[in-house]
Order: sequence, then C-alpha cells, then structure tokens
Amino acid sequence: MPNDSAHSPIPNTANAPATESAFALRNALKQNQVQIAHERLFEKLGQQLFSHGWSESLLQWVLDELSGQFGAPHALISQQHAGALKILAQRGNTYPVGARIPMLGALALWLKEPITFEVHTQYVASLWTLQPAAGTAPTLHCYHLPIAVQQRAVGLLALMTSNPLSPANLQLLHSLCGLIGFALQQSTRTATSIDDSVLQKLTPREREVFALLPSGASNAILAQKLGISPGTIKIHVERILSKLDLRDRTQAAVKAVEAGFSSDGL
Repeated sequence: MPNDSAHSPIPNTANAPATESAFALRNALKQNQVQIAHERLFEKLGQQLFSHGWSESLLQWVLDELSGQFGAPHALISQQHAGALKILAQRGNTYPVGARIPMLGALALWLKEPITFEVHTQYVASLWTLQPAAGTAPTLHCYHLPIAVQQRAVGLLALMTSNPLSPANLQLLHSLCGLIGFALQQSTRTATSIDDSVLQKLTPREREVFALLPSGASNAILAQKLGISPGTIKIHVERILSKLDLRDRTQAAVKAVEAGFSSDGL
C-alpha cells in the first residue's frame, strides 16, 4: 500500500524570509517592554499615593514619566479654576508652573460640561511657547485630554509627541486623567467650597478679569492679555466691585488672592 505521507508536500521553511521573523520578534519584545513600563507607572503611582498622598511633586513625576515613555518633549498638566487653566506641572516649551491660561476658543469648547471622553489633536497656541514658523503647522503631534470627574471639568493634560500615539497609549492617558482628576478634586475640595461663594456671583469673563487683578496690571495690559478693549475691562472691574460689595480695585485684588489667585497670573 503506497505511503501517502511520502508524497505529501512539506512546507519549505528554509526559504521563509528571516527578516520578517526577526521584525515580528522585535515588535513583540518592544510591545512587551511598553506594557511593562505602563504597569510600573501605575504601580509606582499607587505606592506613592498609598505612602505619601497626593502632591504637586508627584504630579510632576507622573508628567516626566509620561513624557519619557511617549517621546513628548513638551507637556503640561493644568487645573481648571475660575475660567482659566492653572499649570501644575510642565516640561519643555510651555508656560511655567503657576501660570494661568484663559479658557477661550477651543479650550472652552473642550472643557464644556458635560465633558466627553475623547482626545483633541488641534494645536492651541495659547498653551505653548513653542510657535510654528509662519504658514506652517507644528511638526509634532498634539494631544489634549480633558481631566474630569463625573463629566465635570477638572483640568487638561496636553502632550506634544514626536510620533503618533497608539490607541493603547491613549487609553492609558485616559485612565491617568481619571486618577489625576479624582486626586485634584479631593485635594481642592475645601478651597473650592470657599471660592464658589465668591465666584458664582461672577460671569465667566468677569472671573477671568478677577483672576488677573492680583498682578496689579493696568486695564490696557489686562485687555491685551484677554483680547478685549480697556474700556470693557473697566466695565468688568466695576461690575466685580458691585457684585462682591468691594470698595476699590485693591480690595478686589486681595479678595482674588484669598480665592486662590496669585500675582503671577500674567
């Protein structure tokens, strides 16, 4: 009886491209290393929170780790407060820690409540000191993720990376935004309850003006900062004084400091 196996074709693995197998192996190893790095990030974050609680130095560490893992030379984490974003941690060409950026245009749209669970890739010049050449777009990839709790705005995470981020990387960032949002909300709950009694009386634009009063800047400088006329600034200041029952601009500046704003807002 003939042996069918003797006539069965045998796959010729000798001719399989070795480069394809090597590439697949390197890719698998790379993905495994990335996964390990992500797991270590969460592990270290959990250990720090368990041992020492939340702090701004921990926030800077998280941003530094993300920047290293994702190849992001420029990055920031900011917290929403009274119509502006206060920078809490930063790397590269962004404004310094403590600076406040008015939530106008795209920023106001992205942080409009209820917050949607998505990433925004539009370049926003007000967030960065790195400006593209005239007539060109930035060569880096922009990613902006709202930080929110229960669809309420808490802040914004922004990265500019040298390479596009994968869906898995974006999922990691969304998870971190949830943790950061919860921590920031808990750490500022007492201050927020104090501020609300004052700030709820003001319109969003009046809050922006109010936040800048501790700087002692003139109406002309405030107008330039917010993109409106000095006369409009004067009207907003008068309304702030009236609504908060304050005598003059100096009292308003003191009240703004008590509400958590500082003289480095410009």
